[in-house]
Amino acid sequence: MKLALVLVAGLVALAGCGTGDGSPTTAGAPLSPVPQSAAGAPASAEYNDADVMFLQMMIAHNSQGIEIVKLVHTKQGQLQPLKDLSAAIEATQQTESSDMRNWLKSWGKPETGSMDPHAHHHHGGDGLTDKGLLEALSKKDGKEFTLDFVDILVAHQHNGVALARTELKDGKNPESKALAQRIMDSRTGEVQQLRTLVPGQ
Repeated sequence: MKLALVLVAGLVALAGCGTGDGSPTTAGAPLSPVPQSAAGAPASAEYNDADVMFLQMMIAHNSQGIEIVKLVHTKQGQLQPLKDLSAAIEATQQTESSDMRNWLKSWGKPETGSMDPHAHHHHGGDGLTDKGLLEALSKKDGKEFTLDFVDILVAHQHNGVALARTELKDGKNPESKALAQRIMDSRTGEVQQLRTLVPGQ
């Protein structure tokens, strides 16, 4: 948790401004990772099917997001701020996924949902990035990799926002809905930061 906080604090400094309380900034600096008061908190027993599906889908979404950001560290010549942001995203999403797994376990629900492609239709799809795009990205280098990486990650984080928005509308569990709000805020801030680091994205 300390690593994530240090990394994001550095990114706020790079952006040139910050509120110091984890709130959004006009320069698009990313929000703080999951607050320490929320990380590891147990979820109440009050939940519905929308909460379960959201957590299952976000675990898969975060897992793929971590796979995407790890690619930056395998490539030469990438911007250090982009590497720092990627590390912050990885740390934050690992913390989120740990909480989500614990909540599902406490409800007696599996970590993975239905494999039926139609099961997630009313959630706007499963929110995952096409595996072919990631395979192609892994084979690129230099500026071509940077531009495609940012493009893919921006789209991926937008998908996370869409999943969170559905949870806020349909969910019942207060902790899950609070997480959805943090996801909306943090992913929006990350997208703004990515576009600042690589203009035109």
